Amino acid sequence: MSTVLWANVLVGATVKSDEADRYALYKHLDKLGALTRQLGLPSFDDFCDTTDLRYNTDESMELPEGMTSTNDLMAREGAWLDAPQATEVLERLLGHIRDHKVRFGLFSNEHSEVVSELTEVLDFLRSQEGQATRFNFSVVM
Repeated sequence: MSTVLWANVLVGATVKSDEADRYALYKHLDKLGALTRQLGLPSFDDFCDTTDLRYNTDESMELPEGMTSTNDLMAREGAWLDAPQATEVLERLLGHIRDHKVRFGLFSNEHSEVVSELTEVLDFLRSQEGQATRFNFSVVM
């Protein structure tokens, strides 16, 4: 089983996810974080939430009373970025990666995979414009 990122938005108090596995974004998380910091943007990894990962890997953890899923907890306590700011961060990051033909990977270049996944995430985020107030990536295993 691979660890991936899922794109999520917060609509009211409800997490809405595209539930699409973003393996390239997870694999290159450190580089994406470095690029966003280099561009003077909020760090990519700052809005990657580990709530689901922590609860699925630690059998002793229980959800708080009244919560039925890790999405409930992530909605309340997760790492989020305001949706309009997330759109700006992802657009600028994607533009930089395209314009500078940023390489991802030592032995093979996964540039096209990263560009494709970022484009899909932006499409999802834009489709939620006007409804979503916040955005994050959840680390899912």
